[in-house]
Order: sequence, then C-alpha cells, then structure tokens
Amino acid sequence: MKYGQGQEPKPVDWTSTRGRILLAASVLFAQRGYFGTSTRDIADAVQIRQPSLFHHFQAKHEIFRALIELDLGPSIDRMNQRLSEHSSWAEKLYLAIACDVREILLQPFDARGLYQDAVLALDDFEAEREGIALFHDQVERVIDGGRRAGEFVSCEPSFVLRAINGVLFETLREQGGPSGRMRHERPLQAADFVLRSLLVDQSRLADIRESTSGRLREMELAKVH
Repeated sequence: MKYGQGQEPKPVDWTSTRGRILLAASVLFAQRGYFGTSTRDIADAVQIRQPSLFHHFQAKHEIFRALIELDLGPSIDRMNQRLSEHSSWAEKLYLAIACDVREILLQPFDARGLYQDAVLALDDFEAEREGIALFHDQVERVIDGGRRAGEFVSCEPSFVLRAINGVLFETLREQGGPSGRMRHERPLQAADFVLRSLLVDQSRLADIRESTSGRLREMELAKVH
C-alpha cells in the first residue's frame, strides 16, 4: 500500500478466515512480539492448517503489514481531512487526537504490538516506515502551524508528537486491547491533556471540547448511516 495516495486498505470481514487470521495474529504480536510469533502459531490460534493461512497471506510480514495498513492508513486519511478543514490549529489537533484515540480503542484488532522499531527497521517494512514518517509530518505541521499562529506556546513539534504518541498508546495499554473495557471519556481526556499543555489562551479549551464532541457525534451517525 502506498500511504497518502488516496488508497484505502481492503475492507475486512472479521468473521472470515482472513479476518480471523488478522485478529489472532494481532493478539499474538501483542503478547509475544513479531519475532516470537510464527505462522504456525497463528494458524494454530485460528485452528486452521498452515497451507490455509498461506492461501490468504504468503508470509508473516504480509499479515503484519496488513494490520499496520488497517491502523495507519485511516489515521493518515483523517489527518489529511483535518489539514484541509477551515478550522483553527487548536481545533485540528484536538479533533485529530480525539479521533485517533477513539478509533484505536474501538477497532477489533490489537494494535499494541505493531509499532516496534526493531521490527519496522526490517527491509520488508520500508513502505510502512514511509507511512509513519508521513503521519508524523502531518501532526508536526499542525503543531508548528499553531505555534507560528500564536495559538500554541513555543515548543518543539517533534517532542510534542512523541508526547501525543505516548498518550495514544498508553490509553490502548490501559484498555488492554480490544477485549478490555472501553473508557468512553478517554478520547476527550487525551485531547484535553495535550491541548492544555499547548494553548496560549486556556479559556478556548471548553469551546474546542464542545465543538469536538459534536463533530464526534456527527461522525458516529455518519458511520451508522
């Protein structure tokens, strides 16, 4: 998949054999890591033979790549939407964080084992490294835009990006993967935490939160229909 080119990951029927392979693999990658998981382990978890697994994925790295595409591709698309909207930099960043936290907590597969530097450094994942770099650049553009516009305090965008990533993955670890209890307040709480550290005018936070809550409700309704 070429990230950022308007391509979307292939829709997944999570009840199909392919979907069950992805679900089982995501759990094993989270528990054992990429290097500690074999295709035999994944096939055993799905209760199929390895030849059946290879009918859907020719190698382990293809399974791992498919999971990253399902997580990273939509995140890049959402950031492109934020960057194209006529809204303040603070509103863009708040909505981006809230959306990403919500989606990572709601998605059916476990993303906790996907973003390991030692794994992504492998030659098989060059496209994924480029996709991650693109996403990071998008987020840093919003942070830098807010700083230059005087909405955000003086800051180093790359450091703020790392802090946002930390908040994102800690909320997922707190939940314990898709099977854990969803804390519905976490998306707004995570966005509150980051924006509170950046906003020059703290009085704006309440209005931004209210506006984002409305946008999130609209997005949920759009998914239903």
